[in-house]
Amino acid sequence: MLLCKQAEKCVPLQAEQSDWLADVDEEIDEQELEAHYSYMEKIQEHCNQFESTSNKCLVEKDDSDVTPDSPNMCEHDIQTDQNAKDERDAVANLISNLKLDVDENKKIQKQLKKENTSLAHELKQCKSILAKTSTTLEESNSVQDSCLVAIQTKQIE
Repeated sequence: MLLCKQAEKCVPLQAEQSDWLADVDEEIDEQELEAHYSYMEKIQEHCNQFESTSNKCLVEKDDSDVTPDSPNMCEHDIQTDQNAKDERDAVANLISNLKLDVDENKKIQKQLKKENTSLAHELKQCKSILAKTSTTLEESNSVQDSCLVAIQTKQIE
């Protein structure tokens, strides 16, 4: 069924797949058919994963008999999948680091806001003290000026 769908979508089939599709009318052992469907589903899943990462599904064509367990089969796809996995891992790591940075920045901003509020309160207190001191200093200067005037007046007399 999977091969029929692939053939309808004009997905290039391997020679082995094309032969199987042509011989589909022949009676096939049920176990063999189930194993073949399972194998084809795995190929389709692999192709779908590969398509999602690179928008292509390359099917290796070879005239020799290639078994599904062959280590050389889809070597390019395996490398591409590994690269995609590495890239996903790197992106996940960057996102994790970014979240940590954002959390730390929020913590720092909270501390800075607290310190800023504290410093603003301290500045108000200092301004109040300065205002009182200025008033007291002006009064002292005024009293001092009055005293100096009084002393000068007594000296002149």
